[in-house]
Amino acid sequence: MAYKLKEAGYRNVTIFEKTNYIGGKSDTRYHRRVPHEMGTVYAQPDYTEIYRLVKEFDAGNILPMPSPTVWVNKDQPTPISNLENNLQILATLRPDITDMQSAVLYIQQALGKYAAIHAQMFGSYEGELMPRPSNDIFSQLNMTFLEFLRVHDIEVLKGLITSAMTAQGYGHIDEVSALYGLMWVTPRFLTAVATPPSPEVKSVVKILSKGFQFLWAEIARQTNLDIRLSNPVRKIIHLPHSNKFLVKYWKCGRWYRELFDFVIVTPTMKYMSNIITFPPKAKEMFDKAFNYYYTTSLVDTDYGAKRGLTPQDYFTYNINSKEESAVWVHRDSYAALNYITDSNYTKGLFPDGPDGQFIQSSVYYQFSKQRPEWATLTRKLKDHVLNTEKVTNFKIKERTIWNYFPRYSVSDMATGILWDIFDLQGEHGMWYIGSSVSFESVKSVVDYNNLLLRQFLCNN
Repeated sequence: MAYKLKEAGYRNVTIFEKTNYIGGKSDTRYHRRVPHEMGTVYAQPDYTEIYRLVKEFDAGNILPMPSPTVWVNKDQPTPISNLENNLQILATLRPDITDMQSAVLYIQQALGKYAAIHAQMFGSYEGELMPRPSNDIFSQLNMTFLEFLRVHDIEVLKGLITSAMTAQGYGHIDEVSALYGLMWVTPRFLTAVATPPSPEVKSVVKILSKGFQFLWAEIARQTNLDIRLSNPVRKIIHLPHSNKFLVKYWKCGRWYRELFDFVIVTPTMKYMSNIITFPPKAKEMFDKAFNYYYTTSLVDTDYGAKRGLTPQDYFTYNINSKEESAVWVHRDSYAALNYITDSNYTKGLFPDGPDGQFIQSSVYYQFSKQRPEWATLTRKLKDHVLNTEKVTNFKIKERTIWNYFPRYSVSDMATGILWDIFDLQGEHGMWYIGSSVSFESVKSVVDYNNLLLRQFLCNN
C-alpha cells in the first residue's frame, strides 16, 4: 500500500512496524541456506499482481509447487495422489460411475456448472471482492460452502476445494460461508487445480525461490519506503479540532509522538480497540469477527521409513476429524523448491539441502480453533511424525502460532458485512486494510488495496 501511494504521488508515507522485520505474515526463515516459508507460501493463477511485483522488483524466480500427496486413512496410512483422492470422493457420491473417462467427464461438467453459477451471480469483475451482490443473491448464499455445493449438485468438487481452501487454513467447507468460498475459489483457480500436470505446466500452484518476505523487503528497499521497524504503536488519537491523528509509539525505551493527516490500519481490527477508537458503526462490525489459529513449525528429522509421493502432504484424515492441533500439512522446503518427486523423493535419493546432509527440514501445519498450548502442539506433532513418517530423530527449530483468518459468520456474510465495511472507507480519515476486512491471503490483501486505490483515485 505504501509503495502504491508513493507511486500515486504521495511522499510523506510512514509505516510503523511492530516487529523487527518487513513482511508481517510473510515470514521466511533461512535454515541450512534454504528459505522456509512460515507464513505466506503459495501462489496460484489469480496471483497476477504478485507475479507482476516479483518480476518488477527482480525478487527471485516463480517455481512450480509439486502437487500434494494425500493421506486419507489414519489406521492404514497409504499415500495417494490428489487426482486419486478426488476420484475416490466421486466413487462414494456416484458409485454408478465406474470408468475413468466417465469420471473425468463428470468432474469437468461440475467445473463448468460451478463457473456458470459464479458468472450468473457475480458477473465479471477485477480483484477478489466482487461488486456488492443483490439482496436476492445474498439470500441464496446464506449457507455454508458445502451446502452451496450440495444445493447445486456439484459436491463432487469438494475434494479439490478441500485442497485449495481448507488445507490452507481457510475453514472447513461445512462451516465457512459460501461467500468466502466463492471469493477465494474462483472458476479460474478451481479449473487450474483440476488440470493434471504436464511437461509444459508441472503445476499451477507456485512458490517463490527467495520467499515472499524477500519480495516485500525488495519493494521497501528499491522504493525507499519509510518503515520504522520495532516501533509498536500504543495509541492513535483523533484530534477533531485539527482533524489530524496523534500517533504515540514506543522506541528504545521511551515514548514518541507524531501527527498525521490520515491513518491506514492493517492489523486484525478486532484487537485494535485498545489502541484506536473506531467509529461506533465500524467497531460494531469489527467486534463480530472471530479467528482460529494455524501453527507452523520448522522441524529437522531423519528421512524416516515412510514418505509421501511428493514433498507436500495433506493429511485429510486429520483435516476431516477436526481434532484440535492435529497436523494438517507437511512441506519439505528444499525438495519442493527443487521439484524432487516420485521415487527420487520417496526413496530419499538426494540430500535435503545444499549442505549435502541427509537431514529432512520441513514445515508442519497444525490447526486449532482455540489458542493452542505449546506443549500440546509439540506432543501432537511429535506423535504424528514418529508414527506416520516413522522417523527416529526429531527437533523443532522454529515455531509461529498465527492468529489466522479473521472472518465473519455465515449469517453476517449474507448481510453484506464486508461491503458495509468497504462503504466506511475514508470516513473519519481512516482506511482499514489487511486480512480482517478481506481474506487471509496475500493476494486478497493486495487486491483489496488496489480496489481502495482505484475508488480513491477516481473520486479525487
